[in-house]
Amino acid sequence: MKAQPFIAGVLSLIVPGLGQVYGGESKRGAKILATAIVIGSLNIIILPLISMANPVVQPTMVSDARAIWAYWVPRVGHNVISFWSLSFGYG
Repeated sequence: MKAQPFIAGVLSLIVPGLGQVYGGESKRGAKILATAIVIGSLNIIILPLISMANPVVQPTMVSDARAIWAYWVPRVGHNVISFWSLSFGYG
């Protein structure tokens, strides 16, 4: 039976890499899953440390330049880089 792209996409939305496993690319799926686990762990470990290092900065005002750079940029940057590595790292 040939793998259905729609089903592979839905599986990948549920668990990163599961669509590749379903499509017959087990090694690639395992790499993507391992990367997603590492990135998720880094989100849990590193981002709170960044917050603790900047205790004065509160993200209450969007116009506060210090709050944007010290609070939001590390979080958004980390997630953008993580998404890019997951999307294009296993070409």
